[in-house]
Amino acid sequence: MFLKNSNYKNQKSNKLNFILIVSFLFLVYFFSNNLIYAQIQEKNEPDYLIPIGNVLQIDAELKNIIVRNPLGNSSFQVGDAVINVNDVPINSYTDFSNTLYSLSNDDNIPVLINRGNRLMTLHSTKDTLEKINFNNLLSGFATLTYINPETNEFGAVGHPINIGSSRKISIKNGCISTTTDLNIQKSLKGNVGCINAKRKATIGEFNKNTNFGIRGNIVNFDTSNLEKYKVASLDEVKLGKAQIILQTNSQGCQKYDIEIINIEKQKSPKSKTFKIKIIDRNLLIQTGGIVQGMSGTPIVQNDKIIGAVSHAIENDPSTGYGVFIKWMLKNN
Repeated sequence: MFLKNSNYKNQKSNKLNFILIVSFLFLVYFFSNNLIYAQIQEKNEPDYLIPIGNVLQIDAELKNIIVRNPLGNSSFQVGDAVINVNDVPINSYTDFSNTLYSLSNDDNIPVLINRGNRLMTLHSTKDTLEKINFNNLLSGFATLTYINPETNEFGAVGHPINIGSSRKISIKNGCISTTTDLNIQKSLKGNVGCINAKRKATIGEFNKNTNFGIRGNIVNFDTSNLEKYKVASLDEVKLGKAQIILQTNSQGCQKYDIEIINIEKQKSPKSKTFKIKIIDRNLLIQTGGIVQGMSGTPIVQNDKIIGAVSHAIENDPSTGYGVFIKWMLKNN
């Protein structure tokens, strides 16, 4: 009897040891793979970037036509992306016009749209569709954050380009251009100002619209006299003084003082990594704070590039948010 119990206990012990060994090997495999993956990701990220700060005109053709100005009594909303009309795929404005032309005025026309990443079918008449303002073109101003000196890849804007309900709209092809003759409408409490300018020269192309801005390739921009900055890790970002690099006139870019007043210790890519406050008197005189068009303005601290301006706070436009630079570098 004792022998049987002993054998049973040995078998149970061996089984437990086997389970522990298998579990241990799985954990080693899991964490080593994740470590290797993290190291590969780190290796693919550049050590140095050139912060720029030029105000850009951004022009793009969208993959879908978008509702820009709906009729008050229609079911359409600003930002609705048209997928097909009367079961005909719509890949361009020409497709849309030709399809509408072929339809009768009496038809009850099904229109498949994408609204906030949800597909839905609306029904409309030809007359209503002809009166709604649809467009597949985009134009606006933002700031060039960085150029990678090794690859000539650039990043700009610091947040996704959205139109109404269309979040992170799909870009067919786009270009960025330098600007001149800047006209800055100052921000006031409760009203964020804006930058307008004249297009000067095309310097790059893009088709990526990510959660943290647009990315593409520079084709014509001289960086030979510009300084490279080391890319900061998040734990290197400190509360206190920092600078933004920004073009506020036609002569070029310069540094302006800001303060980092809060830092979110983010473990994964998210917006609003740190809260910033503009303290530079000269910039406040010119802009009143953060204005539309400053999105993407590079932020540097202690000779490192740490991020870019991404949002203004409407009630106090001297304050806003920045996104961590490495989030802008990831494929998202």
